[in-house]
Amino acid sequence: MLKGTNKAYITSQNHGYAIDNATLPADWEPLFLNLNDQTNEGMRHKSKPFFSTQFHPEASSGPKDTEFLFDQFIDLVSRHKR
Repeated sequence: MLKGTNKAYITSQNHGYAIDNATLPADWEPLFLNLNDQTNEGMRHKSKPFFSTQFHPEASSGPKDTEFLFDQFIDLVSRHKR
């Protein structure tokens, strides 16, 4: 689930490498949460243009489900390049 929205995505992730949300530094926050067990599926920095995911989409071939993340990345790079 994309935090702060009602949007959920069918994804595959390795729970052996999940981040414990309670251990995130104060300047980081969850970006995606697994609806089944609330494990972290992604995080973002609160003030810097950094974010990550720990999944890949499953509902369609290729990165179509969460393709918007690539658009966000390109936008962040464009706005913060020197």
